Amino acid sequence: MRLDLSRFLSSDIERYDFEGELALNDTNLDIDDLRIIFPIKYNGSIYDLTGELVLELNISYDFIANCDRCLVEFKNHREANYKAYNFKDSSFYDEDSIDEYFEVVNDSIDLSEIIISLVVTSLPGKNLCKEDCKGLCPVCGKNLNEGECDCEVEEETEVEEKVDPRFEKLLDLFKDEEV
Repeated sequence: MRLDLSRFLSSDIERYDFEGELALNDTNLDIDDLRIIFPIKYNGSIYDLTGELVLELNISYDFIANCDRCLVEFKNHREANYKAYNFKDSSFYDEDSIDEYFEVVNDSIDLSEIIISLVVTSLPGKNLCKEDCKGLCPVCGKNLNEGECDCEVEEETEVEEKVDPRFEKLLDLFKDEEV
């Protein structure tokens, strides 16, 4: 999906606001495994700073994930922000000073590519169905969010007895020391 900037670029307007929904992935990026729920909502602004452009973009989307602790499938909501620049003079493109650039081709911007890339980079590394998810019992595999299991909880002393003797010294690593 391309955002047409021809009227904005040919006028004296300093700010152009836009919003909409990306109904499907029309890029070459393969995101089928991410289980994104379309449409992806977006809004943003483009500022003209005497010929140099600044793009600010906000997206909001939902996706299906499995909890990393209890494996339950759930719907998750995510929002992300993006800021990028377009300079007429290519000498301003310095990797150390500015993180993101965008291209204007035929007086338009390819928003689909930017939005899908932002979705991919904004997905969490860890998905939890709820903040205090208890996970699964390591012995029987029961979802502890649904109630306690009948397994006996091992005492810490029993755990220390099962430690491989080669790693025994590691148990005392931080005892009685200032960290």
